[in-house]
Amino acid sequence: MARKTAAAQRRNTSTLASRRGTAPASNPTPLTGLVAFKLIHLADTISRAATLVYEKQFGLNNSELRAMIALRDMQPLTIADLSRVGRIDKAWVSRSVASLVDRGLVSREAHPTDQRMALIRLTAAGLALTRAFEPVAHARQKRLLTGLTQREAFRVIDMLQKNADQLLKAP
Repeated sequence: MARKTAAAQRRNTSTLASRRGTAPASNPTPLTGLVAFKLIHLADTISRAATLVYEKQFGLNNSELRAMIALRDMQPLTIADLSRVGRIDKAWVSRSVASLVDRGLVSREAHPTDQRMALIRLTAAGLALTRAFEPVAHARQKRLLTGLTQREAFRVIDMLQKNADQLLKAP
């Protein structure tokens, strides 16, 4: 089946909405055409595609992968820190860390000042695994950015992040 162009998808979505009587006459862009909606869809698509690769090649689900990436760049981290940095639900972080500990990829150690918390860090095997999947991650990013320079892509992301931060400050 041929891929629809973005314009064709907008027309079809708009036509469908107008048939249902849900398309506001004053705004031709349906809510599904909003940038935020499209970015969420894009992030989900990228995440699902990553899961296909990293589960098959490295035995890591998306939460485990994100946890290992966060730990590689800044460790040790508590579960709460890992949840915040990796943007992963705290319950998922706990399950992911338990799985990674069982597989010898991360370790838990007592927090020096708070007995209720543990510090999580990569083991030598975990660090080796991050080194193994790093070239795959860079190759996937290169494919994702086809048609853009990395600088252009990050400029757009930085601008959107700045504007999103403003939305949080002044909803």
